Amino acid sequence: MKFNIQDRIVLDEMVDTFTAEMHKNQDDAELMDKRPIITREYWLAMIQEVQNKIDDFTTVKALNQSKKYR
Repeated sequence: MKFNIQDRIVLDEMVDTFTAEMHKNQDDAELMDKRPIITREYWLAMIQEVQNKIDDFTTVKALNQSKKYR
């Protein structure tokens, strides 16, 4: 099964929302002088890995559309 354009729109939104929340949580932790259990760098590496997996299972048309509007 490959992700189509509709699937990809939802997945892109989910990844973008998760990434924004992760940055917010990491920034809040820094402001409160707390050290998060999972570092920002690790989160970013895992997000990129998930993004690569999503890309692998996306139709060419949907992938081109995603890259065009993201």
